[in-house]
Amino acid sequence: MNLDLNQRKIAVIGGNDPCCEIINRLMDPVFVSMDIEVLLVADPLIQNEGISCAKILNIPTATDYRELLGLETANLVLKLKNDESLAPILEEMETRGVEVLDLDSYQVVSFLSMIKTEAEKIRVREKITDEDVCRDDLVCLFDTFSGHITEISSKKTEYLKTERAELLEMEKELSQVIQGSMIPTFIINNEHILTHWNRACEELTGHNAYELVGTDRQWVPFRSAKRPTLADIVVEGLSGADIEKYYGSSWRRSKIVKEALEAEEFFPHLGEKGKWIFFTAAPIKSPDGRVIGAIETLRDKTEDKAAQQEIALQDQELVKLHEKYKKSEEKYRSLFNNNPNPIFIIDSQSLEILDINHRVENDYGYSKTDLLGRAFMDLCDRDDDTVENGLKSLARGEDILFTKKRHLKKSGEKFFVNFKVVNTTYSNRDVLIASSTDITESVEKETQLIQAGKLATLGTMAAGMAHEINQPLNVIQICADLILKMIKKGVEIPDEELVLMANDIIDNVARASGVIKHVRDFARQSDRDLKKLNLNDPINDVFKVLGHQLTVHSVEVIRNLDENLPEIRAEHNRLEQVFINLVTNAIDAMDEKAEKTEGTVEKRLVMETCVRDGRVVATVSDTGIGMSEAVKQKIFEPFFTTKETGKGTGLGTSISFGIIKDYGGIIDIESEEGRGAKFIISFPAIE
Repeated sequence: MNLDLNQRKIAVIGGNDPCCEIINRLMDPVFVSMDIEVLLVADPLIQNEGISCAKILNIPTATDYRELLGLETANLVLKLKNDESLAPILEEMETRGVEVLDLDSYQVVSFLSMIKTEAEKIRVREKITDEDVCRDDLVCLFDTFSGHITEISSKKTEYLKTERAELLEMEKELSQVIQGSMIPTFIINNEHILTHWNRACEELTGHNAYELVGTDRQWVPFRSAKRPTLADIVVEGLSGADIEKYYGSSWRRSKIVKEALEAEEFFPHLGEKGKWIFFTAAPIKSPDGRVIGAIETLRDKTEDKAAQQEIALQDQELVKLHEKYKKSEEKYRSLFNNNPNPIFIIDSQSLEILDINHRVENDYGYSKTDLLGRAFMDLCDRDDDTVENGLKSLARGEDILFTKKRHLKKSGEKFFVNFKVVNTTYSNRDVLIASSTDITESVEKETQLIQAGKLATLGTMAAGMAHEINQPLNVIQICADLILKMIKKGVEIPDEELVLMANDIIDNVARASGVIKHVRDFARQSDRDLKKLNLNDPINDVFKVLGHQLTVHSVEVIRNLDENLPEIRAEHNRLEQVFINLVTNAIDAMDEKAEKTEGTVEKRLVMETCVRDGRVVATVSDTGIGMSEAVKQKIFEPFFTTKETGKGTGLGTSISFGIIKDYGGIIDIESEEGRGAKFIISFPAIE
């Protein structure tokens, strides 16, 4: 560093570590001839060592940065700390001709070295001009000054070594965070060289990181010939007209993230049937505003395009990159905070939150201060112990995906997320890195679809419900008719008979009310609220509404239900819907077989429950027409049905499959054409 200190009137911003040494050096009597004066040390934190040191040296101090504007003679500002409120103050001082030195840790070392060297030069000059100096004194002075220069050089070399080691460690932590993200992400530098390609990118494209990192071939997974990715375009700073040459009308500038670009394209070679990919790319900038790289995220929108049944599972927003970017820690922090999904750093033992990114504050409503040191489980549904058990059992290097879990915002509002957790190392400690995605809208649409399936099921149940209600109404009608006839004939009805008839009426009203209540409860739209239940309960409730229908269709029912089943975690209402769907399908299959077969056909429905290998198992067997291998492969696909037009939507088994999967269940089919079918469903038992 080369700076003329003559007649400098200096203001120091920041009383942190180097301040004390700097002002002590500047106040050295050796500089008296240079007319150096320290006018002020400014820092809101009065407990800093530099403030105390300034008071000892009788240097004025200030806690309000605006007092800098009152220093009319100041011509040099030494800035030792960063504060957003300083920008307009320093800008005004620079317009007055005041020189501002923004000193980072390395520049502080250089500045102190310059001061020490200048002091030594003055001392040497004074001795050389002394008339009594001898040759030996000059040699000694030269050796002292040379030793001082060597010492400064050694300190700078040691500082650079330490800085390099810290940068390498920060780069390692940055890579771990990116690799742990469930969002496909890659990063390039300002020379278009790929520096990061995470595991999610590998899974989406089928191209491994070792094939691409260190090259400029980030286009290979998407193109047959070289063409710039959005990240390349961001780094190059191409105009809109130039971008259209490559992307036509499929690109746009982000309305959310400043200077970011978005595009959406179909790639027929990705996956079995091609994939729709949505790209978002944003610049990474240095402190002086130069673009030094770009980050690009990918989102698979194939299902959205194909079925239009789900909304996007990932947020498109990239938080603004830090304007001041100085070293690798800031680079890591920028990428961490600008990930489009909330990320938590969690202690693997206590499950306390160690760090969060800005997206957590936006989505959950908490400030960083609110969450640091708080248990991650406070944000989760306390009734669902599967998350805590899963996190505590996660070994180093393993990851786990939790789907459709309820989280809580600071306001108390509940919302649904998918979140992926990986066990890794962060700042030399074992941690869990969790990345969540808000899927509330998707769950709400799924709930509406399930509710539509319920209403369709109610139509099937109508005949059975009418029979169940008609029977008690007949009893009530008979009792009422008898009472009227006896009154008209003037015959006195004994009290005992009146009591019997009244009890019959009460019992049958209760029976009819029970049927109506059961149907109303079934038809009600249920929230996704998992509770402990016995699997036999929803199975038994099926026969309350379908019992008459089974009788009308001459179906023999056999129920072998284990009375000692352990509980599972699910929703009664939705499981009842699953079993109603399976039973009605079984009735249809047996009726179809009867229509196509001459003579008498055995119609038998068997419902069984048991415990097997730590899971609660239910089987639904029928003697119906069965199904082929081709039908078995497609039976759970939405809108697939083997029934005639108008007799089925093809959604029943698809909805049932989704409900079973939500509760950690597995469904399997054993069937042959003409020989019936058996559906085997199992759920994890609660220990």
